[in-house]
Amino acid sequence: MVDLAVDYTFERKQFGKPVGSFQAVKHLMANVAVQIEFAKGPLYHAAYAVAEGQALAGVRVSHAKLACAEAALLAAQNAIQAHGAMGYTWEVDLHLFMKRAWALDKAWGDAAAHKARIRAALFGGAIQPGAGHTF
Repeated sequence: MVDLAVDYTFERKQFGKPVGSFQAVKHLMANVAVQIEFAKGPLYHAAYAVAEGQALAGVRVSHAKLACAEAALLAAQNAIQAHGAMGYTWEVDLHLFMKRAWALDKAWGDAAAHKARIRAALFGGAIQPGAGHTF
């Protein structure tokens, strides 16, 4: 979604300049890039926990799902904003990725279920809070 939005905003011109050169559009995509980077830590930690058969792999997977879903939903929201009305049309493939993000957000449990699993592990003492323990 980010790649499509960046490509589109540098092709589309407004006031004689590419739309992607405007600071407001750059900030939309920068926010998504930050969310994607923040999601990588929990994702890699969950993959490692599952591969190694760790006892808290389920909690790690819940953390990864929440972080990745948040990044994907923000990417969908900001990409549609950058595309404007064109993002909702069949002429742009963005809708395929947006629908996938929306569907995967609801797959394998909603956010409330995953937050409850993490909350139980934190308050039950199974995991320690902080970047050194959760990422």
